[in-house]
Amino acid sequence: MRIAILGAGIMGSSLAILLARRGANVTLFEGGGAPMMGASRWNEGKIHLGYVYAGDPTLASARHVLSGGISFAPIVSEILQTDIRPYSTTEDDLFVLHQDSVVDKAEFKGFLKKLDEIAGSHPDAGDYFGNLSGYSSLELTTKEIEPIANPETTVSAFRVPERSVQTEVIAGLYCAALGNDKKITLETGCTVTNVSPQDMDNGSWSVTCDTADGKKTFEEFDSVINALWHGRMDIDAKVGIPPSGTWSNRYRVSLFAKTNRVVKTPSAFVAVGAFGDVKNYDDRSFYLSWYPAGLLLDSIDVLPKTPDPLTVEQKNIITENVRSGLATVLIGADEIFDAAQDIRVEGGFVFAQGRGSIAERSSTLHSRDKFGITRKGRYYSIDTGKYSSAPELATILVKELMG
Repeated sequence: MRIAILGAGIMGSSLAILLARRGANVTLFEGGGAPMMGASRWNEGKIHLGYVYAGDPTLASARHVLSGGISFAPIVSEILQTDIRPYSTTEDDLFVLHQDSVVDKAEFKGFLKKLDEIAGSHPDAGDYFGNLSGYSSLELTTKEIEPIANPETTVSAFRVPERSVQTEVIAGLYCAALGNDKKITLETGCTVTNVSPQDMDNGSWSVTCDTADGKKTFEEFDSVINALWHGRMDIDAKVGIPPSGTWSNRYRVSLFAKTNRVVKTPSAFVAVGAFGDVKNYDDRSFYLSWYPAGLLLDSIDVLPKTPDPLTVEQKNIITENVRSGLATVLIGADEIFDAAQDIRVEGGFVFAQGRGSIAERSSTLHSRDKFGITRKGRYYSIDTGKYSSAPELATILVKELMG
């Protein structure tokens, strides 16, 4: 079986490795110069259990991301043939409820209680980075909050079981695994512009790309899997799957900092709304974001233009805006910046079925319960949904394709 996979992010890369191990010959197309160079490398690595989706009181979004988060560590460890748990945060996240949150304290506490029960009763609860069985999210006391969050902007804070992984390290491991598999042909610098049936009788497909040397067409694929995040809908439409519902194509950047000394600022998520977070991976490596500062593009275009590369001055402005935003809430944020010896401003496209400002309760971006696999014959399109959902979705499709 010859399979074409469009996009070498965590979804496409997971599919390529799993399919190759089952005997398929895989061609993996990537518009950039290497795999895993977009949002799959440059994000906070939150392995979602659904706590961020308190804006969806039905818990449909939390339920939809839960199993992917629980199964993430065992699936990715199997894909990469190495235990990824050492590359995760080791402490529970702190969920800091902002004064401008779209949910109030009582509503959030009720949401936490329900989600704790759902996560803790999952049959694979022990597979997560921390055992979820019997877990109960805890509200911090006023004394416990004092060294962590600014009381002027903080309603309350809670300890929740979610963890995050170092996406840059995970991306490097994926690149090595792809390069070591002889059944995977990696076509980088190939921006896919069209997919079409080549032979209706035999059910084969062709893939056309823009390359540095002009257009190039690859033929005789038994199946095509569209795992793109940027441009997925454009290719789908050409195959006969038109856009539907509402959507948002966003280009976001965040900060990835290395410090010259140990910094104990805890991992914390400021929510629920257009705020930000800090991830402390090992007391020397940090992720820092402030949503309004890092949002470079928010488009409803099917194929939005990629923002121009940031100048040094623009990166410096974003860095200062992230710092000032976080400092309004998280007391330990400044210490990370003061100790930083290197700060990178990086990011990529993210796609969501929803629209509107997440600072508003009415935004449909507070729901994430519709992502998954769409099929048209031997053509498959995957809305990854969240970074943490990709490996589980990949295993589902591989079983479908390979039996």
